[in-house]
Amino acid sequence: MKSRITFNGMNRYSPPNSAQPGDCTAIVNLRNQSNCLKPVGTPEYLYTPEKKNHWLVYVHICYDGEHHITENENTLYYEALIKKENGNIQKESSLLFELNDLQVLSIQSIGNTLIIICTESIYYLLYKEGKYIFLGEKPDIPEISFFPYVEYTDAYFVSEYTFQHGYSNPTRLDTEDINYYNDAYYNAFFQLQEKAWKRHYFIQPILIRYALTLYDGSRIFSSAPVMVSLPHPIQPYQMSIRLKNSNNLCLGSHEGQIIAGNYSLKYYIHQFNLNNWKDIVRSIDFFVSPEATIFEPDQKQQGLKFTIERTEENEMISFLLKGDISFLDLKEIKKRYLQDSLFYKIATIEDWSDWKEGESYTIENKIRPDLLIHEEVLSPDNTTLLSTGAHVSYIHNKRLHIANLKKKLFPGFPLSLFNVGNKNAETVSAYICTYLKTERGECKVVWHGKSNYFFNQLSPLISYPDSNAYKMEIVVKSEKTRYKGSFLLTASEYENRADYLDETLSAITLENDSLPASTPLDIPLSENDTYTQPNILRVSELENPFVFPSEQTYTISNGEITGIATITAALSEGQFGEFPLYVFTEEGIWALQNGNGIVCYGAQHQLNREPILPENPIVPLEDMIMFTTAKGLFIIRGSEIQQLLSFDETACENNSPIDHHDINSTLIPATTDQTTLSQFIQGSIIAYNTIEKELICCRPDLKYSLIIHISSLYMYRISRQYSSLFYDASHLLAQDAEGKVYDLQKESAEITPITLVSRPITLQSEDYQKWREVFWRLSMSEGKLLLSLWGGNDAEGNFSKICEISSASKIAGQLPMRFTGPAYKYFRLILCGNVSSDFHLSSVDIYSENIISNRLR
Repeated sequence: MKSRITFNGMNRYSPPNSAQPGDCTAIVNLRNQSNCLKPVGTPEYLYTPEKKNHWLVYVHICYDGEHHITENENTLYYEALIKKENGNIQKESSLLFELNDLQVLSIQSIGNTLIIICTESIYYLLYKEGKYIFLGEKPDIPEISFFPYVEYTDAYFVSEYTFQHGYSNPTRLDTEDINYYNDAYYNAFFQLQEKAWKRHYFIQPILIRYALTLYDGSRIFSSAPVMVSLPHPIQPYQMSIRLKNSNNLCLGSHEGQIIAGNYSLKYYIHQFNLNNWKDIVRSIDFFVSPEATIFEPDQKQQGLKFTIERTEENEMISFLLKGDISFLDLKEIKKRYLQDSLFYKIATIEDWSDWKEGESYTIENKIRPDLLIHEEVLSPDNTTLLSTGAHVSYIHNKRLHIANLKKKLFPGFPLSLFNVGNKNAETVSAYICTYLKTERGECKVVWHGKSNYFFNQLSPLISYPDSNAYKMEIVVKSEKTRYKGSFLLTASEYENRADYLDETLSAITLENDSLPASTPLDIPLSENDTYTQPNILRVSELENPFVFPSEQTYTISNGEITGIATITAALSEGQFGEFPLYVFTEEGIWALQNGNGIVCYGAQHQLNREPILPENPIVPLEDMIMFTTAKGLFIIRGSEIQQLLSFDETACENNSPIDHHDINSTLIPATTDQTTLSQFIQGSIIAYNTIEKELICCRPDLKYSLIIHISSLYMYRISRQYSSLFYDASHLLAQDAEGKVYDLQKESAEITPITLVSRPITLQSEDYQKWREVFWRLSMSEGKLLLSLWGGNDAEGNFSKICEISSASKIAGQLPMRFTGPAYKYFRLILCGNVSSDFHLSSVDIYSENIISNRLR
């Protein structure tokens, strides 16, 4: 009887007595290509890092080539450059970033920006002109304050007026006469306001803030809004007219003036350093709110509160008519400012090279204040101020995805930002302590620092960028004085912000502290200022990893997010099918569906409820996602999940024949080790070979690697051990224990040691067989082979050698084994040796006869 066996790879799922012919206990360095076993090649050696234990962690593709990033003892290095124009390798070994106690969880990149993802922070480096510039977590907040500068003082002339009747020693006027002055003030207000606005100046208080605009137009670091106003905030603030007096009888008023100041905006540079960020930050933009309406049109007749002041000097008696504005009381005006939710751009600074700390500059406003509503509106996103780290990160469609977040509350804006003065500068140390009530309980954040230009004139509006804040304490210490102030904050209705606004709308002067100036500044510690968001996914702007818009925040299940993946081959440019992204959590796997407009993902669908733990490998493939659980190896296609391999191996045959075989010493660990697939996978690092369509699984503690061909599930081992792997859509690089870097997708032809050990083979179940001939259908041009046949009656017991042959010459297509021997229930084939690259083994033909009954025999 003739039987043909083709080898299925390492397959140990069935008991030894029911193994399928072609199942193998071990296959080493033999890859299945077109149903033939061929030797694996030798991976291309690239280079060895200059220093030991520099492990490759990322390949950053830039305009000049591929940058290899390594890590050693919490320090990152730019190790080598593979040049784009010729592929030559240039050693760099330059220090990038000392991590200290930080743990790097992943490294990503978008364009020339390298992104370091840590537990509590995200750090950025920019590659420019042949070197990396360390940007840090975010730019230093520019410390810029604002103050008003009076440009003009305009007057409205009030003509002489004769009362309807005379007043003797007057203390008040009748309504008919009051209306004259009301009308005068009403007309003065609009005329003086129009004069100021024509000049592009302001007369009433305004709120002003700034933000950093990045290269794509997005913005970060919206500063705290501050109020800028004249010493008398409401303009025109008063009217004073001398009455015509004769023997204490007042018959009218002399000519008088109603005066209003016009002011421009100036800004003062306290501290500024954007040198490293000048390629990221395009401009600094200033935004203001419109002047509040300080009266209602129907309240014209109630515009002023009048008093008549009688004075006597040198026996001369005079009367002054005084009016204080009261169109709206200050509480109502305060309310209107707090309700002003929109800030409009009035100026852009793109070149700040001439700025100097300690100097002031004028904002060149070219817009009438009443036409601000036609300008660009600021959309502040205060989340850009928080420190954010992530346990999971992924780049998809040129957007950075981060998940399972850890955040630290913003300590608060520097004291200098709240200054609105420009005289009597002091050098001070200070701290600002802000208290918050959150769902996590009471929190406290503390900013502290020094200011060389402190003016004890603070904005009437003081704020913290979180509506949960309820109190702010400011303590300032100079050489001669200590100042302090405490302010209750109220949540803003229109922004994630809490404010205090002084009812006078005038600059705040901090009170002197009771403690002597020599008392050291005891800076309190922040409390409960960090928190986690394990089920939150955030997505950055397109090609901008610095900004994560609030509308791109997604809540995925209630469990911890443990991984993100997508297929690596787009259906078309930027298109990855109905479900472009998969999110793995401790409550199962979720598929995110395409969104519309500015929203990346419009819906999410749960695919299963199998917990995916952080240690479970997840590997993106061209058209599917591979992941593992305790049960086995699975793939996702679209919304379908399919199990490829289970982890229920039951192999227990006796491998004593291997011990008596002349196997290359480098192959013995890969041939004899009995580590099960589940044990191997769970502790391994996994990558994907896009050329061979194979998974490579490495365990640094074992002296071999495991390979799984995805479509056929052919499994084999290679005798190479790797300590680290790096894989992305275009790379598969590895390092061995000596640190040598190899490209696993480029192989060279060399003499290769190989091993094949079959599992127990039975061609007729429960029958004895007598094998007569074994034809190995193989060929090679050079090499040395040792082949043997073993037989036994217990699949789990000992086997005896039946035949052994060797060959050290060219083999044209088959190698026969002819022998005589007893009948056995089970047989095992073993092949080992060193073969040329053209070696191939397609099958084994067996000629045998059955011994029907053991009793008859």
